[in-house]
Amino acid sequence: MRLIPLATTEDRAIAAINAAEQMAIANVQLIREMKSLIPKPFDGLVEGAIRTNTAGIGAVATAERKVVRKASKYNRKFAKAYKKIKKAKPRSKHASIMKQAHKMAKRMK
Repeated sequence: MRLIPLATTEDRAIAAINAAEQMAIANVQLIREMKSLIPKPFDGLVEGAIRTNTAGIGAVATAERKVVRKASKYNRKFAKAYKKIKKAKPRSKHASIMKQAHKMAKRMK
């Protein structure tokens, strides 16, 4: 039996963003298909709104992905720093270790 590796939190968050983006685009496509039901004078408005919504959906999804990746990058640095400090000072107070780990993570490149 082959085990499937669990997805990281970052992977799951990005998958959720991708799914939300696809659903939003599918809704826009549905509006495009139903455009024939809208009276002719409003055709131009509908097409413009569709283009604007599609661009907006893409921009929001891209920004959300960047935030998730940036957060997870810091989390990896913090985890590394936390383990290092915890190993060096095993009996220190938790708050002290957290404070030092945050300082070290900010300094890491």
